[in-house]
Amino acid sequence: MSRTSYTRRQVCQIGLSGLASLSLLDVIAACGSSSGSANTVTMQMSFWGDASRNKLTQNAFSAYHKAHSGVTIKSWFTDFNSYFNKLNTQIAGNSIPDLIQMDMAYVVQYTNQKHLMDLSALIADKTIDLSDFDADLLENSRYNNVSYGIPLGGNYECMIYDTEFIQEAGVGNPVANWTWDDFATYAGNISKALSAKKIVGTSDASGAIDVFEIWVRQQGHELYTTDGKVGFTSDDAASWFDYWSKLRKSGACASAELQATITSSGPSASLLATGKAAFAIAHSNQFGGFQVLSQHKFAMNLLPNGPQIGLYHKPSMLLSIAAKSKYTKESAVFTNFLITDPGGVKAIGTDRGIPGSVRARTSLQAVMKDTDKAILDYETQIATNKLATPKKVLDPASASQIQKALQSVAQSVSFNKMSVTDGAKALVEQSQKALG
Repeated sequence: MSRTSYTRRQVCQIGLSGLASLSLLDVIAACGSSSGSANTVTMQMSFWGDASRNKLTQNAFSAYHKAHSGVTIKSWFTDFNSYFNKLNTQIAGNSIPDLIQMDMAYVVQYTNQKHLMDLSALIADKTIDLSDFDADLLENSRYNNVSYGIPLGGNYECMIYDTEFIQEAGVGNPVANWTWDDFATYAGNISKALSAKKIVGTSDASGAIDVFEIWVRQQGHELYTTDGKVGFTSDDAASWFDYWSKLRKSGACASAELQATITSSGPSASLLATGKAAFAIAHSNQFGGFQVLSQHKFAMNLLPNGPQIGLYHKPSMLLSIAAKSKYTKESAVFTNFLITDPGGVKAIGTDRGIPGSVRARTSLQAVMKDTDKAILDYETQIATNKLATPKKVLDPASASQIQKALQSVAQSVSFNKMSVTDGAKALVEQSQKALG
């Protein structure tokens, strides 16, 4: 037997006399508080990540439910490459999640499409309490000085390496202060020493937009200009493609064929985790995700230096609230739980980055794993030695198109379908078109 559903607003507008056919419980449930009584609120959260991140997230849901028994949170997750396509499908079907894990490259796009809620009022009344939050991390997450998502953590780009491969290759530990040429030589020596096992020095990062951005910043440019145009030059792109082409030719990095076997993002699909490369360039918050996949001990190192500082403190990801969510308050309370409450903070650990709240960091220190401590030490090293500078321009709405363009062009160059010069020209042209 089918039942007619009424929203709270419909019930309260029609009135009890107009709904005589409904049971008393139906009416009470509809006219009750938006926060609901037990088992009346079911929210949905979407996020990208792997199985280990999902496990941590489910732990956070369980911890939250113990203190908020009237709220149930369901979720879905997928790898980063598939995430936004799936999110867009939900949006098109008018079923956008209440809580949306958001990447900085997509903030402008989804904000301009009016999918993300302005959190200013919820921050002002301290439903989301940012009183002890890292000011720089928060500033780097705003669009037009408005928060459309709260950073779940911060990270820096880093190099993660297999210490056992390094020892076996006999090349000595990598030094913190090195150049890109130093790294090329070092990775090449690893490949030569471990060639019998078909282990290469490093994976090919030429299609990674986050690493390319560091390279561009080291040349004194930003990816984008303040007026929304391409900030990098053809020379920037050409030098980038040329660098990785030389590593492929020397055998220092993965061949085009080997790199092409990686069909998804994240640690689990990486050549480092599968024991085929000694180095991977990744976000610092991913260190634990890499380590759990191997019995070898991994370690972290700084990226090579350039003419200028390229690193910046990046919000690893934001937690946004859908503008059309029926559970704005509940979503905000859960957000606050994840970033400040010991139960939420300990549940997700540093998987999404070092938290911005002082309370969160304090509550984590007593239960930090060795991988967490390594991440914190790495970030402290960068902050103490002032090895990072703020990012000046937020990614535009079309940043995802430029990311795809880089991946496509980089692969064409790696398979010799394009020359380095033609690849650089194509990347600039495609980027200009995307921003146009």
